[in-house]
Amino acid sequence: MKVLLDPSALVKRYLAEPGREAVQAALAQAHQVAVAAHCKAELVSALTAHRDALPEAELLRLLGLLQADFDDFERVALDRKVEALSQALLLRHARLPASDALHLAAAQACGADRFVTADRRQAQAAQQEGLKTLLIEEA
Repeated sequence: MKVLLDPSALVKRYLAEPGREAVQAALAQAHQVAVAAHCKAELVSALTAHRDALPEAELLRLLGLLQADFDDFERVALDRKVEALSQALLLRHARLPASDALHLAAAQACGADRFVTADRRQAQAAQQEGLKTLLIEEA
C-alpha cells in the first residue's frame, strides 16, 4: 500500500505527541511512503520550533532521522500536474489552506492508496475528494 503522510501526521514520528502510535502503525503497513515536495521543509520548521524544549543533541538526532527517512520516501514533485490539482482543490474547498491543498494534490498525483493527516479539515477535504483517509486523532 502506498501511503502519503502530511506533516501534521508525520511530525509524530519524530516527537512524542498523541497519535504517535497510529502514525507508526500506518508507516509499518505501508509498502511505499510518499510525501509532497515541500513536506520536509515543513517538518524541519516544526522540529526547530521545539528547540527550547529539546536538547541540541536530540534535535540534531531527530533531523538526522528525518534525513534518513526522506532518503527512502518518494517525493512527489511540485510540477504542473500537482499545481493544477491543488488549484482545483482550492476552488472546491474554499477554507483549505494552500499548503494543505498541495499535500492532497500530491496524494492524488502519485496514486496514494491512503492519505494520512492529523488535520481534521484536511481529512474532510480528502474524503470528499475520494481519497481513503486516516485521521490521526490527538487522543
